[in-house]
Amino acid sequence: MPGFRSFAKVNLHLEVVGRRPDGYHELRTLFQTIDLADEIEIERAVSGVELEVVGADLPTGRSNLAWRAAEGFIERWGGPGDGVRLRVVKRIPTGGGLGGGSANAATILLGMCAIWRVRPPWAELWSMARALGADVPFFLVGGTALGFGRGDEIVPLPDGPAPPLELWLALPPFGSPTPEIFAALAGEFRRAPSPLLVEAEIGSRPARRQGWIGENDLEAPAFRLRPDLEAIYTSLVEAGAAAVRMSGSGSTLFAFFDEPAAAQAAGARLPSGTIWLRTRALGRAEWRRASGFDAPEGGT
Repeated sequence: MPGFRSFAKVNLHLEVVGRRPDGYHELRTLFQTIDLADEIEIERAVSGVELEVVGADLPTGRSNLAWRAAEGFIERWGGPGDGVRLRVVKRIPTGGGLGGGSANAATILLGMCAIWRVRPPWAELWSMARALGADVPFFLVGGTALGFGRGDEIVPLPDGPAPPLELWLALPPFGSPTPEIFAALAGEFRRAPSPLLVEAEIGSRPARRQGWIGENDLEAPAFRLRPDLEAIYTSLVEAGAAAVRMSGSGSTLFAFFDEPAAAQAAGARLPSGTIWLRTRALGRAEWRRASGFDAPEGGT
């Protein structure tokens, strides 16, 4: 089967502006691809969608975003009798705010474009991604990007000359209840964009070593609901992290350290069951090559 890699993301910065008429929250965020990835194999079949998931207890039918992405592609751009066989090997933790399911859906859309050798109008591919989920459009572009609206209005930012940003992920042994966290905001909405977000919008590459790591307005409600998550955050701060943030609505925390030895020591202090993992940011060009999209039928 042709293979592709489906990379995770972190939210370097996330602001909650208010409630939208459609019931969702209005966001301003800064997405960043990181080099933690699932493996996806895609093979043409006679008809229908077949999905196998390895490494996680996830549904393999219509309730899986990967399945729905493949079905939507075939309905829109496939031919009579077209089908697809998918195998997803999960390495991105589920329910951690790293976007693994959304990344899988986008990777399948782009991978099927390569295998079917079709180039659909970008607006149509983008519309399908938005219908699948708010984070899916970002994973069509990768690298660093601003997100607005539900997070599905994407402005890609150019790759910069700065050295790769190395981050450490703290993966707790529990997920994060996204709807409850947004409900717990209780009207705590930001009115004006932070200076960091303004800096990102004008394209000024940050001089500080920790890059555009800013704030996350969902941390306070998440910590109220999960004091054990706040305890991990506090442990990383006390261990000397130059920056610590929660990705999305959690439960993953990521940290930046000036010294690798300090990062290793910080991991040793974390509660039992917490995974401590080193990762790094991927620019858009590297993300595309590593994903396999530059090869006609995958590159892994």
